[in-house]
Amino acid sequence: MYFQYRRNISAIKEYFLSMLRAVLPIRFVYILALSVCVSFSTNGLHAFDAQFQEAIYSVVQKHESAIVRVKAAFRQEPTEDKPSQINLRVGTGFFVSQEGHVLVNASRALGADRIGVEYRGQVYPAEAIGHDTLTNISLIRLLKTPEDFGIVPLALEQPMLPLGSFVISLACPLDFAVSPNLGIFTGVDKKLGDRIFPTAYYRTSLPIGSGQGGCPIFDRHGQLIGMTIASIPEMNGSYALPVSALARVKEDLLASGRSLRGWIGLEVKENISNTGEHNVFVSELIVDGPAKEGGLKEGDQILSICDVPIHHITDLPTAIFKTHINQLAPIVVRRKDKELNLSIKAVLNPSFVEAEPAE
Repeated sequence: MYFQYRRNISAIKEYFLSMLRAVLPIRFVYILALSVCVSFSTNGLHAFDAQFQEAIYSVVQKHESAIVRVKAAFRQEPTEDKPSQINLRVGTGFFVSQEGHVLVNASRALGADRIGVEYRGQVYPAEAIGHDTLTNISLIRLLKTPEDFGIVPLALEQPMLPLGSFVISLACPLDFAVSPNLGIFTGVDKKLGDRIFPTAYYRTSLPIGSGQGGCPIFDRHGQLIGMTIASIPEMNGSYALPVSALARVKEDLLASGRSLRGWIGLEVKENISNTGEHNVFVSELIVDGPAKEGGLKEGDQILSICDVPIHHITDLPTAIFKTHINQLAPIVVRRKDKELNLSIKAVLNPSFVEAEPAE
C-alpha cells in the first residue's frame, strides 16, 4: 500500500513536470513577443510624440508673428451716482493683410470709442472698418503698422478636417504673450437648439478663456481652418467660423463695412421619404422674387445651391451664405424626375437686421 502511494505521488509529480516543460517554452515565446510589441509600441509612441511636438512648434513659429491683443475702450456716460467710466474689452486678433488689417470678434470691437492693438509690447491705434454681428466678426485697421509683422492667409476653399483631428489655437490669454493651445475638431453644426446659424460652424474642444476670443485655429500643418466666434461653456469648447466663410466676411467688410446677406425669395418644407431620406421642396415662391424669376416652381425638390447639397432646411443658410448680391448662383432642382440646372440672382435681404454679436 505504501509503495503504491509512493508510485502514485511519483506519477503525479512527473505529470506536472511534463506539463511545466511543455508550457515554459510557450510562455517564454509569449513574453518575448509581448516585450517586442511593447518595445515597438513605445517606439511608435515616441515617434508620434516627436512628430506632433514638431507640428505644434512649427505652427507657433509660422504664425506667432501675426497674433495681436486687441483692447477696445468704451466710455460710459456719467450718472447722478457715478462719474464717467472707461470699460475695456480685450480679445485676440490676427493680421490678414500687409496694410495692417486685423480680424477680431465684433463683441470686442463694435461700438468702441477707441481701439488699440498690442503687438510685441507696443500699442498701435486702430480704426474700425466694419462689423458683422451675425458671425461676430469685425475688421479693424492699424493707423500705423509695426515695421515687421506676419499675416495669416485666408483660403477661399479649405477641405474640412476629418472628425477627431487635432487643432491648434494661438491666443493672448489674460496678460500673457501669444500662447498655443491644443484641441480636437469635434464636429460641424448648422444650428444649436432652435437657433439656426447663418452658415455652418466648426465645433472644437478648445475653450475660450479671458482674452482668447477671436483667436485663429490651425490644423497640424499650419493651415488656418477658422476663427473662434463663440464659447460653448457646457462642453468647455467653442465654435469657429470656417476660413472660407471668414474670407467672404472679410471681403464684404473691406468693400462696404458690413457683410451683405443674400435673399432668393422662397419658402421651403422638409419631407422624409419612405426610405428615410430627407428632402427639401419649394413650398412657396415670393412674387417677383429671385427664385421665381430664375424659373423655380412650387414642388421643385432643391438638390443643391452653389454646389452645397441640400438635404435639410438647415442646409439652406450655408448655401445662401455663399451667394453674392446681384450675381447669378447655380441651383439644381428635381422636377418630375428630371434634374434641372437653373440660375438665380440673389439680392439684398429686404428684412435683414443685424443681430447682437455672440460672446
